Amino acid sequence: MVDELTIERISWERVILTFIVRVSGDAPDSFFLTSNSRPYEVELPVRSEPLGEGRFQLTINVTQFNRRAQVPNGTYYLVARRGEENLPAAYPLERAEELGDASRAFVYNKNFSAYTVTFGISDDEAAPFLLMRTYSFGRSGGKPSSTVARLKSKARKKWTKTKRKALRTVFAISAFKRPSDGSNILFASEARPNMQGNLKAVHDRMLERGLDSQFKFGYSFRTGRTSSRQSAFALAWEMGKANTILIDDYFAILKDLGNRDEQKIIQLWHAGSGFKSVGYSRFGQYGSPNLKNAHRLYSYAICGSQHLRDVYSEAFGIEREAVIATGLPRIDGFLREGRAEEVLADFETDFPAAKDKRKILFAPTFRGRGSGDAHYDYEKIDFRELYNSCGEDTVVLFRQHHFVPDPAPIPEEFSDRLIDVAAYPDTNDLMLISDVLITDYSSVIYEYSLLERPMIFFAYDLDTYSATRGMHKDYREAAPGQIATTFDELAELIRAPELSNKETKEFVKENFDYVDTHNSDRVIDSLILSEPASEPQVPTEGEEQEITERVGEEDPGAPGQEDQLNEPTDNDSESGYKTEEEDEENQWQTSQ
Repeated sequence: MVDELTIERISWERVILTFIVRVSGDAPDSFFLTSNSRPYEVELPVRSEPLGEGRFQLTINVTQFNRRAQVPNGTYYLVARRGEENLPAAYPLERAEELGDASRAFVYNKNFSAYTVTFGISDDEAAPFLLMRTYSFGRSGGKPSSTVARLKSKARKKWTKTKRKALRTVFAISAFKRPSDGSNILFASEARPNMQGNLKAVHDRMLERGLDSQFKFGYSFRTGRTSSRQSAFALAWEMGKANTILIDDYFAILKDLGNRDEQKIIQLWHAGSGFKSVGYSRFGQYGSPNLKNAHRLYSYAICGSQHLRDVYSEAFGIEREAVIATGLPRIDGFLREGRAEEVLADFETDFPAAKDKRKILFAPTFRGRGSGDAHYDYEKIDFRELYNSCGEDTVVLFRQHHFVPDPAPIPEEFSDRLIDVAAYPDTNDLMLISDVLITDYSSVIYEYSLLERPMIFFAYDLDTYSATRGMHKDYREAAPGQIATTFDELAELIRAPELSNKETKEFVKENFDYVDTHNSDRVIDSLILSEPASEPQVPTEGEEQEITERVGEEDPGAPGQEDQLNEPTDNDSESGYKTEEEDEENQWQTSQ
């Protein structure tokens, strides 16, 4: 019998491509892809896991297979190596028609670009092996119809190019002031007007430890509404002289500014582990990042547990080794002994109607594509029935997502039991004093689970939301609480004398390696004051290009970066960084 490698099944989970293969004879030493035009000249390793009885599971993340890039354009054999023997993979020829169903096309960049992964059989009748083809395609935005419009478009492009060149110049000049001792740290956010969450926790803990005597702090906090040309130049200056840049959300300007070879860029992602697919987990859906993206430029990112490292690696498009399970710094203040009692006293002074009553926090996420059209469908709520369901001993605290500008439309006659707390400064404090949480797809469940109190998931649009947003996990299986898909079901749960919290403990076990108040210290000690034990090997752009040139084929799309294929924004301010990728950025701004 001739030894062979046979593919039994090809499947997809988001951007993760999986092969189940069978190898006859002894187990192979490794698996890899190699170009059919130059076989074995370059071999791209494929991760494998033995399943027993000669079967293996091979996985490829197509968006970060080539270190921090996609599988390069090209046509590949899948090969197993055993000693000096190479075994190209074959697919059952009687099932060849199934390969079309296994192929995928990922459309992104506002439909101006696509990345395809297709499968076929080689045309060698003597050796009809499986071929995997990957290609990036791009199209331009089309020329304006009139001469005036063309002149305006050309002027906007030139102006945009000039602005970005000016920012790069400011960054380069400022870099000469970057100290060699690594003492400059920049705290920055492009999504929040001031320091909050993980950034604030790390910053404040550094002050408590007296580290402001060792480091010099810089700050930049902007939103789409507060961005200006002046603030953009100030940010470029601060970024240039920083040795370490700490951010907490999508940071589009990294595409033009920031030097990962000489600076440490740390993503202190503000959310926990929610349900929604975000970042590269939703590649090909609306809000999808481009293949070249600011997320790729992080030196490190943090998460709450070892279990979540793969989740964050996939979402950010970076290798697993760059995701460090330090725990989330903002948990420190949340779990501080005595904090809940302090908050409760102040809250009941400000909201006397809630004093000595059961408090239900209603904190859903927004609907819509982002901050521009964010809303919540309050027509799904019967306020009179909700009021009656509360009874004399319960109040509901309405906390809207910060993207939603309009207050909850609570009728005045119900305001003694239904209370709008949108203006309250801290959602975490509201969770501390709440006996029950009602939410839907929000990451507020992350902190609230630590309290081991009941949660209700009011998911009236579950099927629609799952189809349009995408879910990283099966919602009905992953929600650590009881699910209501209608208002009547919600009202019934509110009236229940007791609610179960049995799912919460398992959720905490999966998402938290540390349930303590030392998360900020772990970030400071392992990422700011030193380097993790296993430092990620991040390729430079030159290294990525070299691999692509050696194994790939000519890109049939436009030659420039993907975002250059699109027409430039009409926005004349530096907030154009946000406008150009508004959908993508808004997918990241999903926490409380």
